[in-house]
Amino acid sequence: MKQVASKAKFKEWLRRYIVAELLGTLISVGFASFLFVRTHNYVVATGGGLVGEGIGFYGYFIVSELVINNQRYRAYSLLKKLKKIIALTSTNLIIEFVPAEIADSIFIRPFLMFYVPHYLKPYALGFLVGKFSADMLFYIFAVAGYEFKKRLYRSRDNPA
Repeated sequence: MKQVASKAKFKEWLRRYIVAELLGTLISVGFASFLFVRTHNYVVATGGGLVGEGIGFYGYFIVSELVINNQRYRAYSLLKKLKKIIALTSTNLIIEFVPAEIADSIFIRPFLMFYVPHYLKPYALGFLVGKFSADMLFYIFAVAGYEFKKRLYRSRDNPA
C-alpha cells in the first residue's frame, strides 16, 4: 500500500514540475551554449544558463499560478481580484521555492554548472549533467515545500 502511495506521489510531482523543467532546461542550455560559443568563458556561460533556467522554470510557474488564481477570484472586482491574485501567487511560490532556491542558487547549482563542463565535454553535455545533478538536489527541497504548502492549506481549510 505504501509503495502505491509513493508511485502516486511521484506521478503528482512529475506532472507538477515536468513542463517547467523542460522549459527551463531548453532555455538554460540555449543561453549557456550560445554564450559559451561567443565568449569561451565558463563564468559567462554559467551565468547565462542560470538566468535562462530561471526565465523558463519560474516563468511557467508564475503564469500557471496567475491563471489558477484568476479563476479562483473571477467573481471579484478587478482591483480586489488583482490584489488577491498577486498575494496568493506570491505566497504559494515563496512557500514552495524559496528554501529550495536559497540552497540551490547560492551553493549547489553554480558549483555544478561551472565545474562539470570543465571535465565532461562537449560543453553542452557537461553543462546538462551539472544542471541535472543540481536539479535532483533542488527537487528534494522544492517537493518538501510543495508538500508543506498542501498541508498548510489543507489544515487551514479543514480545522480540527
